[in-house]
Amino acid sequence: MLKHVLMTHTVILSISTEIQQITGRIDDILISVSAVLMLVLWIPVALSFFGNDENRRVEAHVRLRNAIIGTFIYALALSGVVFTIFKYIAFGS
Repeated sequence: MLKHVLMTHTVILSISTEIQQITGRIDDILISVSAVLMLVLWIPVALSFFGNDENRRVEAHVRLRNAIIGTFIYALALSGVVFTIFKYIAFGS
C-alpha cells in the first residue's frame, strides 16, 4: 500500500513539473510576441526623427505620443488592470 502511495505521489509530482515547464514555455512565447509588437510599434517612430524635414519631425512627435499611449494601454492590458476596471464598471465588484 505504501509503495502504491509513493508511486502515485511521484506521478503527481512529475505531472506538476511538466505543467510548470509548459506554462514556462507559454510565458516565453508571450514575452517574445510582446517584444515583437513593441518593436513594430517603436521602430517607425524612432526612424521618423531622422532627417531635416520639419513636417516629418512634427509628425514624429505625434507618432511618439501615440506610441507612448499605446504602450501604456498594452502594459495595462497585460497586467490585468484593464480587466479589473472593466469588471468594476460592468459588475460593480
